[in-house]
Amino acid sequence: MILHVDMDAFFAAVEQLADPRLRGRPVLVCGSPEGRGVVAAASYEARPSGVRAGMPVARARRLCPAAILVPGDPAKYVSLSLSLLELFKRYSPQVEPFSIDEAFLDLGGTAGDGEAAGRLARALQAEVERKFSLTCSVGLGPNKLVAKMGSSLMKPRGFTRLTQEGFRQRFWPEPTTVLWGVGEETGRALAALGVRTIGDLANAPEGVLARAFGVNGPGLRRAARGEDGSPVVPYHQGVPNRSMGHEHTLAHDEADPDVLEGLVLGLADRVSRRLRQEGYVGRVVVLKLRHSDFTTRLRQRALADYTDEERTVARAARALLWENWAGQPLRLVGVTVAGLVQWAGSAPEPLFAADRRYRRMVGAVDRVRDRFGEEALFLAGAMR
Repeated sequence: MILHVDMDAFFAAVEQLADPRLRGRPVLVCGSPEGRGVVAAASYEARPSGVRAGMPVARARRLCPAAILVPGDPAKYVSLSLSLLELFKRYSPQVEPFSIDEAFLDLGGTAGDGEAAGRLARALQAEVERKFSLTCSVGLGPNKLVAKMGSSLMKPRGFTRLTQEGFRQRFWPEPTTVLWGVGEETGRALAALGVRTIGDLANAPEGVLARAFGVNGPGLRRAARGEDGSPVVPYHQGVPNRSMGHEHTLAHDEADPDVLEGLVLGLADRVSRRLRQEGYVGRVVVLKLRHSDFTTRLRQRALADYTDEERTVARAARALLWENWAGQPLRLVGVTVAGLVQWAGSAPEPLFAADRRYRRMVGAVDRVRDRFGEEALFLAGAMR
């Protein structure tokens, strides 16, 4: 039995906990006090106005004029996240941090699949609130996908237990974009095929999905059926097998965020280039951070789809950097793509014009590098 723990409005809740004046008031955590960029987290007091994480701050302020803008404090969030991780490890040795405010726990070795798993999940939820004055929502299911989908149903302080059949009854009538891993673009592509609900996707012909989405197509169908064979991978077990990666040891310990972000971007580009050269796509991005005292941290994120594209790998690696780096000097950074499958032949033509242009650009860059060497072209963002 798998448990997914999702902290409720984590960044905003931490800020309200730190400053009693913010409690009970609409709070938006963002990148700067000036309110540029996007909302990193919105408190539950702000959400009835329609404000959500990822929304441009300017729009959020129009929707919720009374909102209080608070600059994010990554060091504070990372510290609390590590303390929560220690608590989770008391409930199961198999803990996979999925992001700074989410984790999967495999309860099979501690509580089994019976009522004991439910009691353990409830106990963990209560202890989080008692010890940290923060709330979480939890989902309990036969696999990671069902558990994660369940934790989203009743927030805040939600508890949902779903079987695979219960997942189908609850989610098959929903639009495909409700399914974990299906974004707006994929949803539009599915709609163009006449696939509009999760139930439609679960019963769509596998061949049609494979032609439209390549190696990702059958995976989408399995997810819609509530099927997910991916294991809970404890953070201490390191990088999964069948992976490709690159790492860079810095000339001196570095704490400049611009330099580190540029390094991550460059490493993501190198890894993606190698994937294309060797005919692989991957679904797990792993970030390696080694600090000045030689302590090393590995953090990973599962992607919605298999990829060999730099933009997707870089987006996940950057997110892992900002979620797990608290400003300490680093001596080494690495980016790895794992969960690889070999993709024989050409990838299917993307449905959207912008994606087709991007793939043509990637192909042109690869051809230039093949002819003139890897340094002939490189990403501007990596020049920091």
